[in-house]
Parts: sequence; C-alpha cells; structure tokens
Amino acid sequence: MALNIFRSEIVFLLSRKSLKDPEFRKGRLGVYDFPLRGENKPRIWFHAVSVGEVTGAVPTIFAVKKRMPEAELFLSTGTPQGLRSARAQLPEEVRVFPFPLDFPKYVGRAIATVRPDLFVAFETEFWPNFYRRLARGPIPALLLNGRVSESSARFYRMASPLFQPVFKHFSKMAMHSAEDLARAVEIGAPREKLMVLGSSKYDGLAGRALPERAGHWKKVLGIAENTPVIIGGSLRGSECVRLMQILEKLRKVSPGALGIFVPRHLRNIGPMVRWLTERRIPYDLLSNIEKPGGRRRTAPVVLVDKMGVLFELYSAGDLIFCGGTLEPVGGHNILEPAAWAKPVFYGPHLKKVLHEHRILLSFGGSFPVVDSEDLLSLWIKWIANLPGLEGPGRRAREALQSFGGIVDRQVDLILESILKKRS
Repeated sequence: MALNIFRSEIVFLLSRKSLKDPEFRKGRLGVYDFPLRGENKPRIWFHAVSVGEVTGAVPTIFAVKKRMPEAELFLSTGTPQGLRSARAQLPEEVRVFPFPLDFPKYVGRAIATVRPDLFVAFETEFWPNFYRRLARGPIPALLLNGRVSESSARFYRMASPLFQPVFKHFSKMAMHSAEDLARAVEIGAPREKLMVLGSSKYDGLAGRALPERAGHWKKVLGIAENTPVIIGGSLRGSECVRLMQILEKLRKVSPGALGIFVPRHLRNIGPMVRWLTERRIPYDLLSNIEKPGGRRRTAPVVLVDKMGVLFELYSAGDLIFCGGTLEPVGGHNILEPAAWAKPVFYGPHLKKVLHEHRILLSFGGSFPVVDSEDLLSLWIKWIANLPGLEGPGRRAREALQSFGGIVDRQVDLILESILKKRS
C-alpha cells in the first residue's frame, strides 16, 4: 500500500503542469459532471493512458458500439494529450474523461459515478487501489493489447504482493505477443487467464489509408512530381537533429529532396528551429502553410508543429523513418507507413515493437539499420531508385494485413464478459 501511494504521489507531482486545466484536475480527483443516460443500459469503461493506447482503443470502441448499440461507453485517459486525441476521434456519446489518481477516495468516487458493468484496460494499467475497488463491486476487468516490458516485469516482481490481486482480478488478459505473455507469467499472472491476441492498433489501419489524402498533402505541401520526400516520424531526442543532418547530406546527392520532420513531442520544435537557423537552412512550419492565407512552401524542410497528422503524411513519403529506434526508447508505430504500402526504415531499439518488426521483416517490408550512418548509406542507395521501393512497400502492406481480425476477437471477449456479468 505504501509503495502504491508513493507512486501515485509521484504521478500527481509530475502531472502538476497538466493539472492547471480545471477539467483535467477535477477528473484526476474522480469528479465528473456528465449525466448517465439510462439505468438499465450496460456500461463499459475503457481506459487508455495516452495517445498510443488511445489509437488501439478507438477501433475496439467503434466495434463495440456497432455490435452493442444500446451500451453506454466511457473512455478514460491518464494524460491531457490522450484526452484530446480521444475526443478528436470518438463521437460525443462516448464519454471521454481523465482517469482518477490511484488513491482510494478518488477511485471510489470515480467508480461510483460511472458504475461500470465491465472495465477494459489497454496495454499496461495495473493500479492496485483501483482494481481493489473493482473487486468489491464485483466489477469484472479485461486487459487488451497487453504488454509487459522487461523493466516493468522487474518492478512487478519486486512488488509482487501488491500486484498479485490485480492480476487475479482480470477475467482475461489478452496479450500483444508471446514475449508479453511469458513475462506476464513471470510476474505472477494466472496462466489460465492469459492468451496472445495481438494489438487492435493495426486492425483496420489499412482502411484509414484513403488514396485522396496523399493528393491532399502533396498539394498542401507543394510537392512536385518526382520530388524525393523524406519523412522522419515520431522523432525522439537526438533523432530530431540526426534526421535533419541526413537530409543535409542527401541533398548533395539529390538537391530537390524535401524533408518532413515530425517530433514525437512538440517541445522539440524549438531546438529543431534553432539548429536550422544556426546553419541558415530554410524551413517552413506546417501551421504556417495550413492556416488560411498561409504561405506557400518553398523551403527544403517542413517541421510539423501539430499533432494528429503523421499517419496521413506518410502517404506523401518515399523514404520513411520511424523514430524512437535510434534513441533507446523502444520504437513507436512502425506499421503505420505500411498502410500506405510504404516500406519503413528504423533503428535497432525495438523492444516495444519487436513483434511488429519480426512480421515486417519476414514479409520483406522493412529495413532495419544499425545507426544513422547506416541509414544514410541505405537512403543514398534508394534515393537513386525510388521506384524500386514499390515491391517492399507492397510486402509491408501484406504484413499489416496479417494482423487483421483482432478487433472482432476483442469484442467477442467484451460481450462475453458483459453477458456473464448481467445474467
């Protein structure tokens, strides 16, 4: 208990800046203003901590809404960014709100307000006080897209008495990969409750790749025919500068090349601007190009200073790098370019996307690199033969399609749990 309270206090302190938002602050304290629509409707509370987890939750929520239209659906998030992302993607009838801090008072207040028939967590959300209160309901819980990293596994083993009741409370834990399942067993999750189901992040991803959006972005960005386009997506730390350095060298080989760089966190835009300014390299901000009466792009570099457009921007790219892989972060969504039939380049740090990497590599739809010099060498080769990337691009899309059907199986688990709870 003491360890859990200590962790919650750290979360609270680290969140002080975001808690300046009155709605977010109230939600973290378990105070919600929304009315409930009906006493007899089944209520399903989904939880996705931030933007990445929201991406996985959204297709499943839509599928539940379609198969159980009478259900009242809720989604909580643990960050303001996740909250904004969820509200941008979901209809108003899905209530989106902040997840309470893991203190008994706050979680009790939140659960009493929502009164769920089922709680569905995405990826790795094990809050002891929250699950202890669910068990008192009793309110069943499911884990979907389940992940347990090596570092998390060490923590859960160390605090085993605190988390064993949490693992036992899940009716099913649907894990992302065999490695995640094995680590879940190591930390004490009951083997009979575990299964490998994959991730709903990728189910339906190809259907979001609308061909007309590629034309839209080429027009907005003024990309002429035969212009090589380099995209650095979800860049972390030193990757923000390293990818711009690579573009600088590539333009000596292909002077017309355009670089589009998308940092994972907008706070990195400032350092990127300073780096370009010091070297007198012209750049455009996407926000200045997109605004009404905005400027026409003329610079060889575009910095993407807004969230939520990276997936569509991949449609305009030729040489695409997915970040968090040269930095020891563990990778981000390396399958998104595949939806547009684009092969993907990435570095060696892949612990968060190891399963996706293996599938892409087995289909021949990706190019892992050792470091930035290796990436530059590969891109110098490919920039002279961009049509040659069409084959790896088709194979990348085939790899993505192999992930299909996961959402339907997740919804089956949800509906089974609801029927069992209400019977």
